[in-house]
Amino acid sequence: MIVASTPEECARAAGGPRPFVVTIGNFDGVHLGHQALIRRTVNRAHKLGLRALAVTFEPHPAGVLTDNPPPALSSARQRLDLLASLGMDATLLMPFTLELASVSAEEFCRAVLKEALHTHVLFIGYDFCLGRDQAGPEAISNIGRRLGFEVMHIHAVMFEGSPVSSTRIRRALADGRLDLANAMLGRPHTVRGMVVHGAGRGGPLLGVPTANLEQTGVMLPRPAVYATTARLTDGGKAMPSVTCFSRNPTFRTGRPEEDALTLETHILDFSGDIYGRELEVAFMGRLREAQKFRGPDELVAQLHADIEARRGMGEHFSPLSDTALY
Repeated sequence: MIVASTPEECARAAGGPRPFVVTIGNFDGVHLGHQALIRRTVNRAHKLGLRALAVTFEPHPAGVLTDNPPPALSSARQRLDLLASLGMDATLLMPFTLELASVSAEEFCRAVLKEALHTHVLFIGYDFCLGRDQAGPEAISNIGRRLGFEVMHIHAVMFEGSPVSSTRIRRALADGRLDLANAMLGRPHTVRGMVVHGAGRGGPLLGVPTANLEQTGVMLPRPAVYATTARLTDGGKAMPSVTCFSRNPTFRTGRPEEDALTLETHILDFSGDIYGRELEVAFMGRLREAQKFRGPDELVAQLHADIEARRGMGEHFSPLSDTALY
């Protein structure tokens, strides 16, 4: 998949002024609603013998326009990987700035979609808004007619009576409803991070080595112990794992620097030095709440129970509900 940061670079990389079939949005999490929009775009493009292009932004516009942006459901790299996996031929990842925010919808459509990208058809979501004037689907359709490209609106994808949205997924993760979040994502919620040194208790003290992930700003589920899979992004298959996202309650000292939330993953039947490599962790289901134990021996016994429970689930476990699994 071609990835570019400017419309001109995108057009050049794609081989010159051939038309695109375009979709545009933030695509945070690339959830079921986004996937429907992307598939319609790809199908129409390939039916016409054209290229499918996603236009998206980094950082999220709310991170520029507000003081309290929502946490991301995916990193920019994850977003690009997901768009590629859905068949996109190219993605324009535009830096979102105050200057870009000041551009009207018509100016953006003329300069970017028409003149630079030669858009033939534009697909947008039912609630999409564009430009400083926050033009909605009907206004964008009118702009498209004036500029000479077709605009197609995609209906909401519904889940349990309401539209799938990034906001609903964030709320589900915050409420501890991983099952709902994963259902609306259409896959397990996934985070990536570099493996860094932690407190050094997992292997030496407890006999259960863990990979400590550097947190990157992507939203994590509510603190708990989870059934997960882990995969090194520089190569390798997904491996069953158990992940604890907690403040390590058994070893809390009261010192803020030692009581921060940490993300630790034990990979089943794996050994090797993976410090400094990026690990992808996919959250399949919740095993139990994080809890304080009376001492290391009691904690170790529970960790081994967690591992055996995860082992019994196989490599592709997906729970129907987010109640404790044992």
